[in-house]
Amino acid sequence: MDWYSVVKFLHVCAAICWVGGGIVLIFMAIMAGRRKDTAEQLAIVGHVGALGTIWFIPASLATVVLGVIVATLGGLWSSAWVVLGLVGFAATFATGNFVLKPTADRISALTRDGKIDVAASEGQRILGVSKFDFVMLFTVVADMVLKPTWTDYWLLGIMAVVLIVAAGLFLVPALARKPVMA
Repeated sequence: MDWYSVVKFLHVCAAICWVGGGIVLIFMAIMAGRRKDTAEQLAIVGHVGALGTIWFIPASLATVVLGVIVATLGGLWSSAWVVLGLVGFAATFATGNFVLKPTADRISALTRDGKIDVAASEGQRILGVSKFDFVMLFTVVADMVLKPTWTDYWLLGIMAVVLIVAAGLFLVPALARKPVMA
């Protein structure tokens, strides 16, 4: 066993923590929505805000730092899949830290202030953004596993189509949703 294998294992473990934690929260929110349980949905959004700092940011940063070490140890910096993985990481990290966490914190504050209708409406918006974010994240996982080159046009095209379809299904409706006024 060598350092490359050890760091690669830790990189994958960190990614599992990041992706797994988020997908469980999205699934819980979807299930609460199907039951029309607004209180549970808002509680889940509260967990997103609370876990952002203590779980998601550390797991995502560990994933990228360990990935950078793996790319360096393996001499992989010229690989398309490494560059695309970093772009995908940057997009999902920015979405999580600058959209999802602040929105979750705002929803928690609205809930504490008793503005449940506004909080629930914002919760639906954030769920749509979260769904798109996780399609992006799973596309990064596919990129890491399939390791496309710059000439794998069909694979890169499929990834692009997946992201475009996900944007149409989740992101556009979430952003177009009219916010409820307090």
